Amino acid sequence: MGTDCIQEREVGNVTVLAVDRNLKGSLEWSLKERIDELVRKGRLQIVVDLKQVPYMDSSEIGRLIRAHFSVRQAGGRVRLCNLSQKVAAVLKLSKLETVLDLYETEEAALASLLASETRKNLSTKDE
Repeated sequence: MGTDCIQEREVGNVTVLAVDRNLKGSLEWSLKERIDELVRKGRLQIVVDLKQVPYMDSSEIGRLIRAHFSVRQAGGRVRLCNLSQKVAAVLKLSKLETVLDLYETEEAALASLLASETRKNLSTKDE
């Protein structure tokens, strides 16, 4: 499932959204709308794969931050992975790597979410 420029698949309870090009114009809105729709459906563990996105400007980064916070408010997590050197540099320069959850690979992002879910399940069993 997904749009022409956003490939979507599920890995367990995690939704992976792979973006195929820059987040400009309608794609920018499509990604935000898709994330909002996932939240409404209770799909709160999301990985956004940015491997095919060479650069992001401030408006694109702003939309990702807003999506990140809307998912967090609903009790979920968004992980970004496969950032280009340029995107990683912009996020580091603006100190957003302390706000956003960034991973070098999709596998690392998935492992983080799955480990987090396991810890959550274990803690609820102890209650």
